[in-house]
Amino acid sequence: MCSVLCFAVSHTEVHIIKKDQFTSGFVDINPNSKIPAAVDLDGPNGEKVNLFESVSIMVYLAEKHNRFMPADPGLRAQVFNWLFWQTGGQGPMTGNFGHFIVYAPADKCETRDY
Repeated sequence: MCSVLCFAVSHTEVHIIKKDQFTSGFVDINPNSKIPAAVDLDGPNGEKVNLFESVSIMVYLAEKHNRFMPADPGLRAQVFNWLFWQTGGQGPMTGNFGHFIVYAPADKCETRDY
């Protein structure tokens, strides 16, 4: 989304195996200690804005840059339907599948077949 909106970004790698997400710097941005998280250093009134959760980040950027988010309430509702479906349904289920396939013990079929 950032490249489509044509603005510069910098990133910091968060090594979850090393538990970087639990450091005070990261928790200051996202108190839930989860990725994704972002910081807009040029928020409203020049203030820094901490962002976390995929949909929150996407809606914030769409509204800030006046792109992708329709003004019409019916069309806006359709955008939200798909955003929330992705984060409440498809996204988590895909993540669960990946987690259980990779980390569940091979001899625990009830866990792998979850």
